[in-house]
Parts: sequence; structure tokens; C-alpha cells
Amino acid sequence: MRLSGLYVLAALALVGNGAGDLKAANLIVNGSFESPSVGTNWANFANGAVPGWNDTSGSDGIEIDYSPVIGGIAYDGNQSMEVDATTFDTVSQTVVGLTVGDQYRLFWAYGDRPGSGPQQLNVYFGGNLVTTDSDTSVTDGNASLVWFPQSFLVTATSTSEVLSFAAVNVGGLPSYGNEIDGVSLSEVPEPATLPLVAPALIGLLGYGWRRVLLSASGPRP
Repeated sequence: MRLSGLYVLAALALVGNGAGDLKAANLIVNGSFESPSVGTNWANFANGAVPGWNDTSGSDGIEIDYSPVIGGIAYDGNQSMEVDATTFDTVSQTVVGLTVGDQYRLFWAYGDRPGSGPQQLNVYFGGNLVTTDSDTSVTDGNASLVWFPQSFLVTATSTSEVLSFAAVNVGGLPSYGNEIDGVSLSEVPEPATLPLVAPALIGLLGYGWRRVLLSASGPRP
């Protein structure tokens, strides 16, 4: 292999490392509710049985559904969580490892379960209302479970924050709705990350091409 090729490979490796830094880790535990497994059914679990999550309304635990049982497929994986277990619950997770002042991308998918009637879900991060998901139709027109992806920027005010999904009684069924899945929280990369990588990349590629041009022109007279 020519030496110039090594410079190109080194530059590509540098870019790869930079791209890896840009892809932040998901700080949510069990965000797709794949644990514990409910097989091909659904089940209610007491606090402590669902990794990462607790029923902070103190009512009836956490319901995990094998999504085909409730009329469709999961947004991510095979299972999802129904915030309306047997009543209008609040399910929360305390997220740790945050940096005060940093921004994070909060994502989840809100599920509109057919036949649930009007439903509302308030989403809080650090005690602040992020948004309200709702299905306010008296009779659902959809024949199967429909997912609505949600994505918001939030700012950490502490090294740990509470993320909560709170079902609100707006006249729908108390045990049949407000499905969520695919929850994630990832730090937004600093805009300065790419500019730090780019000069090194340009320098390596430029040096590599200079070697190629010198080689093509032959030995100096």
C-alpha cells in the first residue's frame, strides 16, 4: 500500500472517531419496556419489577403490553407501556448522569390505542411540563394502534432529573390508553465538536494528496 493511502485511512479513522463522539448514549433505562417479558400477553407489575420505572402515583403498578394484544405492533421491540393500567397513573424514571446546563434530546412514541376514547398524557422533565399528548376523539377512528413520535430539547438543572408520564382523566377509559414506547434521552453534541475534527482531517488529506502529486511528477532533476 502506498504511504499516501495510509494518510487517507488515518483521516477516515479520525472522522469515524469524531462521528462516534457525536452519537450520544441513551440515558434512559429500559426505554422500550422489553423487561420484564410478558410473552404474548400483558401484565401489571409492582414497583421494583420494571427496571428503571416506578408508578409514582402509588395506585396500581405498571402495565407492560405485548403490543399485538392491544391492536398493533410496538414502536420499538415487542412491548410497550400503558400508563392507564387500571386507572390514570403517573409513571416516572429518575435519570442520572446529567450535566447541569447541558441540553438533551428527549424522545418517545405516543400510542393511540383504538377504542380508548379521549385520552391525555402530560410529560414532565425536572418538574417542568414538556408537552401534552392527547387523543381527544370520543370514538377512535383508527382500526389499529397508531404511534406518534415526539422529540423535544430539555435542559438539565441538576445531575439527576425525574422524567414523568402522567395520564389525565379527560373522559376516556381509565384502564385503556396512553401507550408509550421507545423512550430515550441523549445529550446534544456540542457544535464545536466537528470543527475540532475538520482541520485535522483536511491536514491529513492535504498531506496525502501532496505525496501523491510529488510521486506522480517523478524524482526531482
